[in-house]
Amino acid sequence: MKTIDSAQTLGQAIRGARIARGLSQQALAELSGLSRKYIGDLELGKETIELGAALRVAATMDIVWNAPAETPQAVLDQAARAIAQEINNDDSRFALQLAMDCFLRLKSMKPFRLKKPPTTGSQHFDALLAAGAREVLDHHHSTPPRWGSKLADPWFPAEDRMELTDEFRALTIKRTPRRFAEFNIFLKDNSLDQLCV
Repeated sequence: MKTIDSAQTLGQAIRGARIARGLSQQALAELSGLSRKYIGDLELGKETIELGAALRVAATMDIVWNAPAETPQAVLDQAARAIAQEINNDDSRFALQLAMDCFLRLKSMKPFRLKKPPTTGSQHFDALLAAGAREVLDHHHSTPPRWGSKLADPWFPAEDRMELTDEFRALTIKRTPRRFAEFNIFLKDNSLDQLCV
């Protein structure tokens, strides 16, 4: 599969698709709502063509460009924004699930470095993202980030959905991975166990 990496290769791809469909430049111009001259310039690979119009012509001819794979930083940033929205919707349980899903995705991506994501609007979840990023980077022997702050008081996210006994707290503290404990966050659930394997 040939990569479209210049105005020239885009023009060649559009010309080839047009001819394969048996269309004239005028017919393609009418289908895409542009002038025949624009289609001619586009097929010639003219560097000064308008990108928006070129995309319209490409879509008309079913020529699709694939976006690059999502980066680990984009996954972390997107998770922070989604968590912020769920916190605003007063759904901390789903926000926690989004964080765990983010960590699992990051683990599979094997990031080398992660920058501080946008704030979630919650100290607890900002600290959780920092701890999770460190856990993921430790797993891949990468340098842990320097961003993030330890919570002043212990946080047991399970408290949001049930009352915790002293025995459950003790077991959770015992089973919490070091990076989360360093942030005063204590978690014990299957998603976290999968992350730390």
